[in-house]
Amino acid sequence: MREGTSSTETWPFECLHCLRVWEEEYVVHRARDEQGIDVVVWIRDDVTVEPPWSGTTCPGCGCGTVTTFPTGYLAHHPEITLGRSALRAPAGERPARGAPFASHALLTLTLLLLTGVGLYERLHAR
Repeated sequence: MREGTSSTETWPFECLHCLRVWEEEYVVHRARDEQGIDVVVWIRDDVTVEPPWSGTTCPGCGCGTVTTFPTGYLAHHPEITLGRSALRAPAGERPARGAPFASHALLTLTLLLLTGVGLYERLHAR
């Protein structure tokens, strides 16, 4: 790979499960290979990693359903605090995750019930 440029980028994230907000800093190395193809290498903590939009998991709950904000977004929105959790827990305890789980469970049960009723009607209509 030929010489390229390196820059530091800070990416803000939010977990869509527990609503935790955090930032991660990356070193981004951009270059062209021998065939003239652009190559981008993402580095975090001296380790080559996937780009921020691919494979990021929440450091709080481990969920992989994570979204990003535009660079600099959090600096312009002080109402969003880093490391916040939607459900606060006392020190030393993990936050309760009943509320997000309950809504998913209710939706799943509703869909199962509707599917079951539809199957029952089809079987007994014959």
